Amino acid sequence: MALSLFGGKKHLHHFVAEQDVAKELFALLVEAKTMYLRDVVTGNKQYYRYVEDFVNSHRYIDCDHAVCRNCHEMNIHIIKGLLNDCSHLIRAFFTEADFSFEKCMELKRTYDTFVPPSQSVTCCKDGPTRIYPLSFGCNLTRKQMIGITACANAYHLFCVSTLHVEDMEALLSCKEGFCIRVNNIRHVAILFDTLLEHSFIQAKWQSVLSSGRFLQTKDGKGFVSASSLSSALSALRNNMTSTGYGIRRAIDELREW
Repeated sequence: MALSLFGGKKHLHHFVAEQDVAKELFALLVEAKTMYLRDVVTGNKQYYRYVEDFVNSHRYIDCDHAVCRNCHEMNIHIIKGLLNDCSHLIRAFFTEADFSFEKCMELKRTYDTFVPPSQSVTCCKDGPTRIYPLSFGCNLTRKQMIGITACANAYHLFCVSTLHVEDMEALLSCKEGFCIRVNNIRHVAILFDTLLEHSFIQAKWQSVLSSGRFLQTKDGKGFVSASSLSSALSALRNNMTSTGYGIRRAIDELREW
């Protein structure tokens, strides 16, 4: 049986059939699952960083045969697409105890027909006409971005020990594959609402966060929806807390920066 071994191991056999390509794809996904559970679930690594690390650490194989190298590169491209464009499906599959070859092929079929959530397509009778990428329409300086990050850290808006400016930039730029766990949805909602109030972002922020699946629920089992953000914002507006006021004051100060 032909099989590609990767991750620093010798490429022992060559690809001779489509089944060999499929088996390597499955082996790569099993390795990706192991790294996801270890680095993201247990280690709290940011998802988009995990994707970059996995792809970069499995990019090459120790083989000079063009067919083998092309097949492996194709599999890596598929893996990258799955991890980025179908992250909601990947997370669900990776948390299941039984991740079989058949489920791997099911993922592959889904990937082949999937339209990434980071794009919105306007159609006419002749087919797609325009593609609009998700965007908050941010109007922020570097100093203001640092201030927003400091606010998020001060009030523990996300489930990370320390939020870096690069993380906030990834979120506000709708970086493909980026996702972060929310510690308190009401506080995150008031942050974005205040950013809108000062015209730092545009009014569609709730749908952008929901469509891009940028916010993961605190339990890590799903993604924050636009309706959840709307409900959380209304609840906090009706019963403002000291934290809510603190977040508003912190963002208010950014107007002078």
